Amino acid sequence: MNILYLLTVVTFLVMISFTPLGKAEANTGSNVLPHWIKHDAKWWYEGNISDEEFINSIKYLVENKIIPIMFVVYDKDSSQIPSSLKDISYFWSVGKVSDENFVDTIRHLIQTGAMEMSQKFESQMHQEVQNLAYNDTKRSIVIVPVLTSSAYFAHGFYSYFKGECDKTCLTVKIRDDVPSFMSSQNAVIVLKSLGYLTMTDMEVDMNPQILSQFDKVIVLHNEYVTQREFNAITHHPRVVYLYPNSLYAEVSIDHWNNTATLIRGHGYPDKMLENGFGWKFDNSEFEYNKECKNWNFTKIDNGIMLNCYPEERINYDMFMLRAIEGF
Repeated sequence: MNILYLLTVVTFLVMISFTPLGKAEANTGSNVLPHWIKHDAKWWYEGNISDEEFINSIKYLVENKIIPIMFVVYDKDSSQIPSSLKDISYFWSVGKVSDENFVDTIRHLIQTGAMEMSQKFESQMHQEVQNLAYNDTKRSIVIVPVLTSSAYFAHGFYSYFKGECDKTCLTVKIRDDVPSFMSSQNAVIVLKSLGYLTMTDMEVDMNPQILSQFDKVIVLHNEYVTQREFNAITHHPRVVYLYPNSLYAEVSIDHWNNTATLIRGHGYPDKMLENGFGWKFDNSEFEYNKECKNWNFTKIDNGIMLNCYPEERINYDMFMLRAIEGF
């Protein structure tokens, strides 16, 4: 084994006893990685240590929570470390890639299966996920935004907004088979994996009273909703508004023909009309804050609202998931 690598391992073992693991676990990855780890990345790039030595070092750091991978929803579709990791690691070692972006890269490799972790680690991660929301899932409901998903299909609402077709595009077929747009897709995957129950907009519209059976309602990017759904959600006493831009425009549903039609909002029928319900808690201004670095929930009359767009962060931020569970 290379002498430089041996020196790194010795240094690593000495420093482990002084590493504040709790602090690392309670952070998203920014400014928490020991600087000496970067030497490995530079030596790997220069050919002084092997691929296997570097990857094994990273795995060890992850499994011992020096690199804070707090939460992973597995979506394995790969079994090979991409060659680009060497360049990314090098640029990280010289300060051209942030700690947070480097951790995100490692998390992605674990999630896709390119970096295979030990069975013990995967088992612990799975147990941690299951323990997170076990009790909460039995009394909460997540509303899946199929109406919003349908609005974004070809020849739908946005074709009309762009001037590509006439008002016939303001009536769309409701599609709940393939969530092609559904910007809440990651949230649906994560929350389902935790055991949360789900329900579609269609089901809420058909039976608005059903929400009263649950202690908590979790709203995703439900941008287009019916008046009945809007009333049911805004009158429920305990709602987590997880995505900005929810409850933004009113649609009607033809259950017989399985279609949805835009009624008002989003600049229709008046270009000056924004929120179709005139909702005073509209928080669409936060829709484009997709990094969610300084996220927090704000209290409103019937619940809490997130101040950013969590589609990417919800894949791994255990603290965000705990905030949802704890409300």
